[in-house]
Amino acid sequence: MKRSRLLAVTFAIALTPAASAQDATVNVAFERGAHSKEIRSSIRGDAGVNYLLPVRQGQVMQVLFSTQKGSCYFNVYEPGNPDAAVHIGSSAGNEFGASPTKAGTYRIQVYQMRATARRNETCRYSISFEVTGEGRSGAAAAAAGPSEVAKGACLYKIGEDAHIVQTSALKPGYWEIIMRAKHGSRKAACTVSDSGEVNDWVEMK
Repeated sequence: MKRSRLLAVTFAIALTPAASAQDATVNVAFERGAHSKEIRSSIRGDAGVNYLLPVRQGQVMQVLFSTQKGSCYFNVYEPGNPDAAVHIGSSAGNEFGASPTKAGTYRIQVYQMRATARRNETCRYSISFEVTGEGRSGAAAAAAGPSEVAKGACLYKIGEDAHIVQTSALKPGYWEIIMRAKHGSRKAACTVSDSGEVNDWVEMK
């Protein structure tokens, strides 16, 4: 039993991405009039690369990844959420798409797993980025207010007839919506994403 647990832990560590202070940062910029860009590069050991891709809210983004030598992967992190990957390449594969995008900068991390990084192996890869659609800037999105989906999620959660009295942008794609019941004095604050996910709820006095 102990040996099985040890093997399981060892296997999990081997599949862990190698994080390093040596990771390079590359700002992705398209040529004038272009909507895509392909980059061919390589990483060695535990030194990875972070590609920073700015987008407007409501655009369509696609990332394609392939390796020519070695074994490496890519993760994707959304604007405003730097610690939780929305795409983990080692399990989700070599393609990622976001439609619509959130306003801000996406971080695409290319890395080797800990086992190959410790052997100081080299991985050669190709990664392409594509962003289409006009979208809206963060300021324009804030001025437009929360999506109908977000407002509907909050009005559904309050569980009675209510109207929205105030909306506030918290960060790209996230809102605080304050509602008041049409009958009585009940008032509630709802923190919600444009996709309709309610993250917090406060009954106000």
